[in-house]
Amino acid sequence: MSKVVFFNIPAHGHINPALPVVREMIQQGEQVICANTEETRAAHEATGATFAAYPFIPTMAGLINNAGGGNLADNALSLVKIADLIMPWVLQLLKREKPDYVIYDSLAAWGRQAANKLGIRGAASISTFVITPSSMPPMPLPTLLNMLGNILVRLPAYWQTAWQMRQKYGVKGVGLAGALSNTGALNIVYTSAKFQPASEKLDSSYKFVGPSLAPRKDDSGFPFDALTGSPIVYISLGTINNDNLDFYRQCFEAFSSHSGQFILSVGKRTDIAALGSIPANFIVRNFVPQLEVLQRADVFITHGGMNSVHEGLYYNVPLIVIPQQMEQGVVAQQVAKHGAGIALANRVPFGQTTVPMLRSALDQLLAGKAQYHAAAVLLGESLRAAGGSQRAAQELMAFGQAKTH
Repeated sequence: MSKVVFFNIPAHGHINPALPVVREMIQQGEQVICANTEETRAAHEATGATFAAYPFIPTMAGLINNAGGGNLADNALSLVKIADLIMPWVLQLLKREKPDYVIYDSLAAWGRQAANKLGIRGAASISTFVITPSSMPPMPLPTLLNMLGNILVRLPAYWQTAWQMRQKYGVKGVGLAGALSNTGALNIVYTSAKFQPASEKLDSSYKFVGPSLAPRKDDSGFPFDALTGSPIVYISLGTINNDNLDFYRQCFEAFSSHSGQFILSVGKRTDIAALGSIPANFIVRNFVPQLEVLQRADVFITHGGMNSVHEGLYYNVPLIVIPQQMEQGVVAQQVAKHGAGIALANRVPFGQTTVPMLRSALDQLLAGKAQYHAAAVLLGESLRAAGGSQRAAQELMAFGQAKTH
């Protein structure tokens, strides 16, 4: 079998799809070394992988936090600066381990750059939509102008960093926009061809394997027995932009008199007591076992992260998508295009909701629930049929074997 080094970033939305694939590859006999930050060690080692921790650099934590924000140009520049900081370590790791091939997350440009320099074939792990000029749907003009303006302002800083990296390490730059969309000779995409915008315009190197889901340990003590209301509405803003007390209070005001039952996940950083009085028809938790809840939910109000949307659709749940950034806005647009839900507040500045907007969106979805549910079922079927982690592992292992023959 082959040896592979997998470079990823410390973000749940990028790690969670990869872990079941890594586990499957190891069970099939592949030797996998996973590179990420130290706090992700346990999750990676639980798959059976060898773990290699990125070096601790004081300024890197701040850059990682910036890379998770809502400004995509800032995200890209932060990722480029991270690549500059850890490139010596990345090159040393690859020279020492001599892998047959490299896998890198689409945001981990350092894996692509180092592999190209050393002549090692690379495959990309893409947990977002594929971003190419031909495969993205049209954006509202204000959103497009905002994005282009942000990129132009940050180009001088990118050019300086890219020039320094070429001089110091002999690696080629990936471009500021390219820092968010690294691809390889093989591209594992964790969605279906049906859900990906303009998938027919992408070549055969893109393998649409659908979501890579695995059971997650749940010791939260969530009160499933208390789910006696109807409809059941689950609300979550994901794991990054989830400390939005104003939004949670809007939900209380919008739905406190509703006949449904609401589950609100507010994230680990939110002090539930700071939210004030919680309506009787709400269950509020810092952590919610999302997969288990979605199997019971009638509606999912979500920020539009790819993993969350995939998980909702996988279980045929119609969505109200409230994007917090441009990338999530594209996801919201696709959900609405396919009729599987409603895109709400999908414009710059993203995530700006009001109580009447929330009420109206839920009323609209419930009034047309049969149609929205039928569309969610069609997308869910496409995701379930794509092959998941088993197919992803097969594609990657075949890629590795081709190198050795």
